[in-house]
Amino acid sequence: MPRNEILINILSIVCNVFEAHTVVLYLPDGQHGYALANYFSLGDDVSPTGAPLQKKSLAGIVIGKNEPLFINNMDRKGSTTLGYYTTKEEAKVKAFMGTPLEQSMGAICLDSKRTYSFSTKDLKILSQFGKMITSMLSCIRSVDAEGKKNDYFMTLKLLHDLRKRQPKWNSFLDNLLGMTAGASGFSHAFLTVIDQRGASFYVEGESQPILHRGDSKSVRYPLGSGLVGWVYKNNEPIFIEENGTAQAATSLLGASATTRDFLSVICLPLVFQRKTRGVLVFAHENSKRIDEDLKDFLFMVSEYLTQFLENLLLKSRLAEARSALQQVAPAKSDPVLINDR
Repeated sequence: MPRNEILINILSIVCNVFEAHTVVLYLPDGQHGYALANYFSLGDDVSPTGAPLQKKSLAGIVIGKNEPLFINNMDRKGSTTLGYYTTKEEAKVKAFMGTPLEQSMGAICLDSKRTYSFSTKDLKILSQFGKMITSMLSCIRSVDAEGKKNDYFMTLKLLHDLRKRQPKWNSFLDNLLGMTAGASGFSHAFLTVIDQRGASFYVEGESQPILHRGDSKSVRYPLGSGLVGWVYKNNEPIFIEENGTAQAATSLLGASATTRDFLSVICLPLVFQRKTRGVLVFAHENSKRIDEDLKDFLFMVSEYLTQFLENLLLKSRLAEARSALQQVAPAKSDPVLINDR
C-alpha cells in the first residue's frame, strides 16, 4: 500500500476517535522546513498538500516549541490562526489539539467545531498516534533505502555492460548520464573535461540541457570558474543539499554561464595521472537529500568513468606514438608494426 494511502487511513481513524473536524499531518520538506503532508477533513477548505508551514500558526507553535498544545475555546484566542485552511473556515473552529512527532519529524494536529472537545487524556492518546506514525515512517524509509540500494546495484551492473552495447563514445556517455541521473533522482547529469592545454574546460555531454539558453557544449570555461572550476583546482568533491539557497549553485560554471537554478549539486573529480581531467556533475532544481548510499553509488560511477577516460587517453597517446614511428622509420623495417598484434 502506498505511503500516502496508509497515512490518510491513520488520519481518518484519528478523526473518528476524537470526533474531530479536520486532522492534519506536517512533515519535513527540504524547501520550506515543514509542509502539509496529508490531511483528513469533513470539509473542503483545507490547504493543498505541500503548503508550507506557517510558523506563527498553532501548528507552527507546536513544531517550533516541540511541545503538545490544546485549546478548548478558540473564541478567547481570536488572533491565533490554525494555518491550514484556505478560507474563513477556521472561524468556525472552537477547539484545537496538536502534538509534535519524535525525531523532529513534524506534528499531527486536529480541530473541532465544538468547544471543550479535548482533554489532557486525549492529548496523550494523540501522542501515541504520533509515535505510531513516526515508527511507520521510519519503517517506510528503511524499505525505501533498501529499494534504492537495489536500484543502485542494478544500475552499476547495466553500466558495466554498457561498453559492449554502446561502443561509440557519444552513445556510451549519453546512456551513462541518463541512467545515472535516473537512478540518483537528480534532474540533470553532465560531464565536463579539461582541454589539452589545461587552461579551460568544456561540457562533453549532458543528460538534458543545463543552460537556460544556448548550447553548453560550444563554450569553453576558464579553469577555476564556478563550482566545477573549483573542483578542477582543488581535486575535491562538492556536495550541496537541501540548503534552500540557489546563489552558490547558480554559479556552477561561472558567472558568465546562465545555468538553471539548481538547489542541490554534486561535483565529483575524475582524477588520473595525478590531475583532475574531468568533473562529473549532478544537479537538481529542488532541494534533495544526499545520503551516504547515494554518495557511494556516485563515487563508483565516477571511478568507472575515470578508468574509461584514462584508457581512452592511453589509446590516443599510443596511436600518436605509432603515427610518429611510421613517419620516422620505413614501414618494412619497423619492428613495432611487424610484431604488433
